[in-house]
Amino acid sequence: MASSQISQTEREKINKLRTLVKDALSEYYDTDFNLLRWLQGHNSLSIEEVAKKLRHHLNLRNSTWNLDEMHKADRNHKIHHHWKYGITGKSGILENVIVNIEQCGKTDYSGMMESYSVSEVMRARLVDLEQMLAAVMKVEKETGKQASILYVMDITGLEYNKKLYDLVTGSMKSLADFMADHYVEMIKFFVPVCVPSFAYALYTVVRPLLPEKTKDKVRLISEHQWREEILNYAQIDSLPCTWNDDNHKFPAKIDLPVPYPLDGYYSAKNLKPPPNTESITVVAGKAHVLTKFLKKGDILKWWVRGNRNFGFGVFWSEDENVADFFIAKQAFPSFLWMPGPTIVPLEDLLTVPKDAYYHIWVSNERSWWFSLNAHLAVDIISIS
Repeated sequence: MASSQISQTEREKINKLRTLVKDALSEYYDTDFNLLRWLQGHNSLSIEEVAKKLRHHLNLRNSTWNLDEMHKADRNHKIHHHWKYGITGKSGILENVIVNIEQCGKTDYSGMMESYSVSEVMRARLVDLEQMLAAVMKVEKETGKQASILYVMDITGLEYNKKLYDLVTGSMKSLADFMADHYVEMIKFFVPVCVPSFAYALYTVVRPLLPEKTKDKVRLISEHQWREEILNYAQIDSLPCTWNDDNHKFPAKIDLPVPYPLDGYYSAKNLKPPPNTESITVVAGKAHVLTKFLKKGDILKWWVRGNRNFGFGVFWSEDENVADFFIAKQAFPSFLWMPGPTIVPLEDLLTVPKDAYYHIWVSNERSWWFSLNAHLAVDIISIS
């Protein structure tokens, strides 16, 4: 590994942060640059407050999804057939920057959210996010300098329709918030290209909804000269052949997204809620928590949907009561908010990894005024 470019002041803060979260920090994730990103992304907070946010992420990494191993996984989730891999190489213009092409205009995000639950979408998406992180960590190990991702958003083919605004302010905002919460400072810039005129107007409307750090990273370039202007951010070799025309030849190969079939939409399957489904009302600012003591090997299953935005998670603890679910240990990844009304219910299961109390958390804590009406079914298959 090359000598590190981290300053002495940064190193002292990194070491303090490391000490505060050492019980949750894995050998894989424990690098100076990974911890530095959290300090950079939350530079207005005290180290103790940064540690709380980092602990929330580490508890996700240590859940049954085991994020540390995800970068090794094949892209074989059904969603990956439709949402294509985007890393094309190094920028060559920006130091230690890796190029990722997101085919926003051609990827059928609407069909995805009609076909899969938010948790299932994130199960697929986390493979890509972890592969981006692994690529960044590899460059950092080789160079001793901090690395990042150039996130090029190709808007080619985007069509304006009545679903677009709801998609951008709902499902895609939820995914963007998740990315901002858990992959702090991994993205250097977001650069939209081939942007139709209506998209600039849409961006003006939704910009206030974006996380502050995300807004600061957006770089808008010319609507018509974008093939030239993108060369200020990345070399030709890392740009996709799908942009080729009579005057431009880009060599990087990427696969085109595939639309979702209409008969795969959840609404087309005429599925019924489980027979043991219960209706629950969660008032604004509160959460509904169902707690059970389970033994290793038991199977916990759930099905949930809501009439408005809500949060969901499955946590575990040694004690029956949990003081703060934000930093509680996650058995199944927690999603602090998901858009509603729910299109595809969250339906999943986990094999209990250890004897403990398990908590199913349905949150309306982000609402100021409106109650959440949710439907929840929980099944426990006991080994005893």
